[in-house]
Amino acid sequence: MLKPQPRVTALNRPFWDGCREGRLLIQHCPACAKSIFYPRVCCPFCQHGELDWVQASGNGKVISHTTVHRTHHDGFNAEAPYVFAAVALDEGPCFYAQLNGAPIDGTSLIGRAVRVEFMPHGPGLRIAAFRLA
Repeated sequence: MLKPQPRVTALNRPFWDGCREGRLLIQHCPACAKSIFYPRVCCPFCQHGELDWVQASGNGKVISHTTVHRTHHDGFNAEAPYVFAAVALDEGPCFYAQLNGAPIDGTSLIGRAVRVEFMPHGPGLRIAAFRLA
């Protein structure tokens, strides 16, 4: 079964194009120098309206996680159980994604370093995920 597909818009297209190319792109505000994720029309910190797209390092640390045993959509059933994590990117923003190869035995992963990787997510689409560094 096909996984739910993202709604690609003019606003978030650079992010999805980056994923397809194996690059993690996030927005950056030239006015206040903060990095931003998820895609927005203006900076949530200073309301500046012209944001740049920059390539993130892809590195971060786990700040929270859970093990998914029962998926929210049948398209993910073949991957369960899997770890889903909140990752603080080195650039600052929080990113939520699957944590591939992580132990599902309840071991705490908080504070562990991770690195982005990209997984197939449908026809011609890849999605950002992480792996323990």
